[in-house]
Amino acid sequence: MLALLLEQTLLEFLQTPNKLAGMVVAALGLALAVLSRKIAKVARKQKPAANDPLYLSLLGIALCMIMVGLIMTIF
Repeated sequence: MLALLLEQTLLEFLQTPNKLAGMVVAALGLALAVLSRKIAKVARKQKPAANDPLYLSLLGIALCMIMVGLIMTIF
């Protein structure tokens, strides 16, 4: 396994389709996590509370996207 990683350059390793897709999904999840409060504020027309269901569901989806992206990147 280590020999396979040493034969490729870092650029070739990161250009494999599953690594690229994983990084894109993780980046989208991170962006959704950062913007979820603003999205909930626009949807509700008021500042979202800490227990707002829309805000919490957006955060949950974002964290799942980050986790799936990291798993895709690892394997």
